[in-house]
Amino acid sequence: MVIWAAVSSTGNLTIRELESTGEARLALYDSSLRAAIDRYRYLPYVVARHHQVTRAIENPRTAHTANLYLQQVNDQSGAAALYVLDRSGETVASSNWNTPDSFVGEDYSFRPYFNQSLAGQEGFFFGIGVTTGRAGLFISHPIRQSGEVIGVVVVKLELEEVEQNWQDAGETVFVADADGVITLTSHGDWKYKTLSPLSPANRARIENNRQYPGRDLPSLDVGQQLAKGSGIVAIDGHRYLFDSKPIRGSAWRIFYLTSMDQVTDRQGAVMLIAVIAGGMIILVILFLRERELKLASQREALEFERIQALNTRLEEEITERRKTEEELRGTQNELVQAGKLAALGQMSAAIAHEINQPIAAIRTFCASAKLMIERGKTEKLDQNISQISALTERMGAITGQLKTFSRKSTGVLEPVDLKVALDNALQLLSPQLQQEECTFERNEPETPLIIRADLVRIEQICVNIIRNALDAMQGSSIKRIRIDLDATEADVIMRITDTGPGMNEETLSLLFDPFFTTKDPGQGVGLGLSVTYGIVRDFGGSIKAYNTDTAGACFEVRLPLLKGKTP
Repeated sequence: MVIWAAVSSTGNLTIRELESTGEARLALYDSSLRAAIDRYRYLPYVVARHHQVTRAIENPRTAHTANLYLQQVNDQSGAAALYVLDRSGETVASSNWNTPDSFVGEDYSFRPYFNQSLAGQEGFFFGIGVTTGRAGLFISHPIRQSGEVIGVVVVKLELEEVEQNWQDAGETVFVADADGVITLTSHGDWKYKTLSPLSPANRARIENNRQYPGRDLPSLDVGQQLAKGSGIVAIDGHRYLFDSKPIRGSAWRIFYLTSMDQVTDRQGAVMLIAVIAGGMIILVILFLRERELKLASQREALEFERIQALNTRLEEEITERRKTEEELRGTQNELVQAGKLAALGQMSAAIAHEINQPIAAIRTFCASAKLMIERGKTEKLDQNISQISALTERMGAITGQLKTFSRKSTGVLEPVDLKVALDNALQLLSPQLQQEECTFERNEPETPLIIRADLVRIEQICVNIIRNALDAMQGSSIKRIRIDLDATEADVIMRITDTGPGMNEETLSLLFDPFFTTKDPGQGVGLGLSVTYGIVRDFGGSIKAYNTDTAGACFEVRLPLLKGKTP
C-alpha cells in the first residue's frame, strides 16, 4: 500500500506539472499559428478594392494588368498565390500567371471558399490544391461594386514552415478542422487522418469539394477521447496527456500532447526506491522468522509423506479405472457382436428367400438330369451339372458373407478401404433391399478411400445406418437410398440419405443416446446408433444426422483419411 501510495502521488504530481506546462505551450503554439494566418488575412480585403482587379472582372482584356499587379503584391507579401475569380468561379487573373501551374482559366466554383465569399462573407478553407497538388489555407473576400458581389479575391497560404518549426521543436502538436481531419501536425504520420471515422455524408461532401484528393482519410478513432478537451488519450499504442483550444476566427482546433513516458519514468524511479526500502524490511522480517521457517520445513516433510500416500492411492485408482475401461471396451465389442447377430436375425427372412430360389432351381435341374439318364440322353448332363454348380456357388457366397459378418472384431486398427467395407455390407443387405423393393444409388470416386480402422466394425457402421434407413421408409411410397462417398484433404466423408419422413428436433437431439428408439416395442432396443457413435469416435471420426431439404434424413460419417496407404 505504501508503494502504491507513493507511485500514485508521484504520478498525480507529475501530471499536474505537465498540464501546467502544456497550457502554456498550447497558448504559444496557438498565438504563433494565428499570427502566421493573420499576417495575410487582410490581403484579400485590400486587393478586392483595387481598381485594376474590378476592371479585370468587368473587362477580361485588362486581365494582364491585373496579373502584374497581383504578382507584385504577392511577391511583397510572401503568400503562395493570389488570384481573382469572377461570379462563375473562373480565374480571370493570378499572381502565378506566367508559371506552368498558372491558375488563370481554372474553374474553382466547387470550392467552399468561393461560395462563402459569393454570399458576401469571408472564406476560410484548407485543402490540397487541384492545380499544384500542394496543400494550403485559402482565405477569400468578396469584390463588391455598387453593393453587388461581382467576384472573389483569394490568397493561398502554405503553412509548411509552421509545421517544420513544430517538428524541429520536438513536441507533439496538431490542428484538426471542423470535420476532424488533421491538417497541420508535427507528427508526419498523422497528417490527413481523422480523429473519428467520417460519416458517408461528410466523406461525400469532402470528395465533392476535392478537398483532399488522393487521400483515404483513415481514422485514428480517438474523437471520443479528445472530445473532453483535455485529459489522457491513447494513439497508436502510446499514451499522451493532451490539452486543446479552438483557434479564434476559424472552425479549427489545436491540440498539444505530452507523452506519458515522463510520468511513467518518475513513477518507475519512485517504485524502485520504494521496492529497495521494502526489500530491506523484508530481509529483517525473514531473519526474525528463521525459527518459524524451520518448523514450517518440518511440517512440509509431514505433508510430503501424506502426499506420497495420496499418490499411491491415486495410482491404485488409476489402475482400477484402466481395468474398468478395458471391461467397458470388451462390453462394447460384445454389443457390436450382439447388434450384428440381431441384424442377421432380422434379415433371416430375406436371406432364406434368397437361398430358397437356388434350392428350388437345383431340384428342378436334378429332376431334369434324372429324366435325361432314364431316356439315355446323357450328352446334356454337363449343362445341368454346370447350372447346379453355379447355384451352389451362389448359395456359398450368401452363407460365406453371413459367416464373415458374424465374426468378432480383432480390435486391431489397420488400413481399410471404405469402399470395400461398403461393398461387403451391401452384399449382405442386398436380399433385404430387394425384398423391401428399395432402389439404391451410389456415388463414389474411382480411387480407394483408405482409413485406419477395423474392417468388421466399419461394416457394422454401414449395416446399422442402412438398416435404420430401411426401417424409416416403411410407410414411404418411394423407397430409395443414396450413398455418397467423398474425400477432402483430411477426411473421408460418407453420406447415407433416405426418402423417409425425416426426424423432429427431439429425435435428432437424442438419436445417439443408448436405449433411445422410435421403433415399436419389440422392434429394437435403441443400441444400434449408440454403438455406431462409439465406433466412429474410437476411429477418431464424427457422425451426425440431419433432415434434407427435400425429404428424408441423412447420416454423415467423417473419418480421418490415411494418405499414402493401401489396404
